[in-house]
Amino acid sequence: MKRLLLILMAVLVCFVFSRQLRSSAAIEYDVVVVGAGGGGLGAAAKLARAGMKVLVLEQHDKVGGYMTAFERPPYVFEVSLHALDGLNQDFGMNRPLFRELGILDKVKLVELDPFYRAIYPDFTMDVPTDPVKYKALLIAQFPQEKKGIEKLFRTMDNMGYAIQALIALQSGDQKTAGMTLLKHPLALWPMKKYSKKSLSRMMDNYIHDPKLRAVFTWLCNYAGVPPEDYPAEEFLGMWASYHYGGAWYVVGGSQAVSNALAKVIEENGGKVETGSLVTKIVIENGRAAAVQTRDGREYRARYVVSNANAPDTMNKLVGRENLPPEYLAQLDSLRIGPSIFQVYLGVDYDYRPIFGRAHCISVAETYDTMEGFSYGREGVPEKVGYALVNYSVVDPGAAPEGKNVIGITTYMPYDWQNGWHENESYEKYKALKEEVALILVRRAEKILPGLSSHVEVMEVGSPRTMEHFTLNPKGAVYGWDSAMDQKGKRLPQQTPIPNLFLAGAWTNAAGQNGVMRSGVTAANKILEREKGARGK
Repeated sequence: MKRLLLILMAVLVCFVFSRQLRSSAAIEYDVVVVGAGGGGLGAAAKLARAGMKVLVLEQHDKVGGYMTAFERPPYVFEVSLHALDGLNQDFGMNRPLFRELGILDKVKLVELDPFYRAIYPDFTMDVPTDPVKYKALLIAQFPQEKKGIEKLFRTMDNMGYAIQALIALQSGDQKTAGMTLLKHPLALWPMKKYSKKSLSRMMDNYIHDPKLRAVFTWLCNYAGVPPEDYPAEEFLGMWASYHYGGAWYVVGGSQAVSNALAKVIEENGGKVETGSLVTKIVIENGRAAAVQTRDGREYRARYVVSNANAPDTMNKLVGRENLPPEYLAQLDSLRIGPSIFQVYLGVDYDYRPIFGRAHCISVAETYDTMEGFSYGREGVPEKVGYALVNYSVVDPGAAPEGKNVIGITTYMPYDWQNGWHENESYEKYKALKEEVALILVRRAEKILPGLSSHVEVMEVGSPRTMEHFTLNPKGAVYGWDSAMDQKGKRLPQQTPIPNLFLAGAWTNAAGQNGVMRSGVTAANKILEREKGARGK
């Protein structure tokens, strides 16, 4: 008995000693950021530039999340980026964002005009980015809709002026913002008028030709929601930001943006650790006190920003027991958005002459947008619309001279064909996703003759692939679904835990620029708290 008692005392001493050692070894930071997607990197860059001691922990072996690329020599494949919006000198609402994050001079931008080529069953159009050229082209193609087109573009002009006022406000120039709104008193009218309407209902006020409606509302593909179910207000902002603020690509792809953000963080004394999966956010006395990683390390911090997906952040990292019932009810009520299916091709042929200046070709089998989106939701690879992107048009370094990097992007269901047969065997899963990829490649051959015979490298990403690499549930690329019934219901960046904030696509954010902006917003909330604390 005495020997047993001694053993128990020894175990207790070792336990206490190990806890003390672990606590004393814990690294103190002002802010720990969980996840190095665009939102996490944006938050960390802003905070590091403000002089805060920042640590970013990323589970993957590189930064970026969906803002990344991978190599299969001699090819470099962009994971998700087609175009960045709003980087023009005058109307570009995201140019100040790049400047604020310290990356404007760290990336090389390529302007896109035309924006894309739209191919429908009996109609093809190279869509200009420039709104003046776009309006003239639409009137020439659809003269019977001239009055509606002119009226529609007056509405869009007002959105452009609203963006100008917003840019001035972001830079602290309230006088210029006020003068812009005085000079253009209808600038805010479209957002107010259509705040509770779907895009399809908005279009009823302007356009009736189904071909014209399909072409003009094409940007809904960037949200994964058909016009009949997409909030008009969100479309207005996105369309204006691309067509007045400009459509751009970045040499080196979105990985170049993510790398630039990581460089800013490190240049300003911050630290970025890849291969570090956070498994817990430690809550003490109602506050986030530390984060723990899979390998047993603990990092204590005064603030935590989670760029990890919101369901996992709350259900797994924080723990439902630490959250109020009403917040959990909101979390549980939200529907997860779609994922994407990607085919990455390295080809030993130069298809750039077919693309011309339009690096992206969009292919649709129908003008009925609800029908078109249903093919992606139900899983009909023979009919689903897709984007055919030649990255070598805008980024010659992606492939050797005379060769191209081609991407085929579409929507497919996460649970399709018994979960893509993933739980049955890897061989069946691999065979199914490659079968879908080859269907899309054969369809693309109508535009790119002989494509399948020129493939040197092919990688396929299913929604399951997206989930494995990003840890986003169901491989969600936009976070929550952006449909009408969820408008305004996304989680706020401030959580019920006072010093825990969210960043990324699971907040009020959309697109790569949107998630970076969400990170800046989270950072500003922290800096405001710091300023308030100093003021006391």
